[in-house]
Amino acid sequence: MHGLIHRFPRLPSLRNSASFFTRSNASSPGVSAVSSVVTSLEATDPALLLLREQWREQSLRTIWLRSGDWFHPAVDSVVQAVTSDDGVLDAVETLGVARATHGVGVGETIDDLSCLYRVVEGGAPPLEAVRALCEGWASPAGAPLIPGTCMDPESGLPTLEYLSVRLVEEFSTVRRNGGSPAQDLTLVLVDVAKDGIAPWNRLARSAAVGRAIEVAFGVGHPAASLGGGVFAVLQPSGPAVADAIARLSREIDVQGEELGVTDALRHPPRIWLEAMPDDHHAAVALLTRRRSSAHPPAEDAGTLLAKPSFDPPGLSGLSGLPGLPGLPGMSALPPFGPAPLDPPNPRPSPEA
Repeated sequence: MHGLIHRFPRLPSLRNSASFFTRSNASSPGVSAVSSVVTSLEATDPALLLLREQWREQSLRTIWLRSGDWFHPAVDSVVQAVTSDDGVLDAVETLGVARATHGVGVGETIDDLSCLYRVVEGGAPPLEAVRALCEGWASPAGAPLIPGTCMDPESGLPTLEYLSVRLVEEFSTVRRNGGSPAQDLTLVLVDVAKDGIAPWNRLARSAAVGRAIEVAFGVGHPAASLGGGVFAVLQPSGPAVADAIARLSREIDVQGEELGVTDALRHPPRIWLEAMPDDHHAAVALLTRRRSSAHPPAEDAGTLLAKPSFDPPGLSGLSGLPGLPGLPGMSALPPFGPAPLDPPNPRPSPEA
């Protein structure tokens, strides 16, 4: 079935139809009414079976982590709703509940829905469908069965607790090589929070930033979601920091546009460097303070980076940062984006 794409020519008009935007009265928060219409496709039109398989194939090939847990009866509900132009938002909300219940992160959940729309329309899902999916994922009905403290399900990044363990490993490696954490390591802090953002938008925003960090720094790079739209990345000190930050800023814009959450992101994102303490307990305390207040206080403010009015590739001309040993010279940079008027309200991330 590889390479076989069965197009449904009426689908591009779905998002403009009245029935697309119709929600059942009981769809939120329990979504119980929707689950009753989830049926198997085995006895229906073969074209629906083909669409389901093409969706699964696209998802497994590109973004889905474990092939054995992709299918759920809610998948069939979405296929039927999309092809019949009826109850799409209810169906994708039910899918969001199912994905959360089985421990699938919100980023992977959104990416999976995007795979369906790439097959049927050749583009991204409509914002209303992404919103319904996130509302289902975040609803009480979608609470994960098994809590954990390792990964943040919203962003797909590790939690602060896990990054604290990674810091022990990184500190040990640096010291074995004859260096010191304060000299050789730094923390990149990212704040994308805005006031007045709906919960589903915050979920999609976290997914966008998590994906941006993975693209900019690589999968598995030491990083964490601190909650409240604040993220931390561990980075070796040196001139390469400026290149990494330029990549990250660009990727946040790209991923925000792809997931349709540009309006939920601070523009430009506020990015600054924190000098790494030489003591592990002090480093964890620093991250904990940033979890509760992203804005660095004046007495221990980190180095703030700015997006220049020109755009040299990778900001390669910036050779050093004040306050970070080994990076002398970069001393006249204004803040990277406006400082927040008030610290963002911390909101613990649900654990998968």
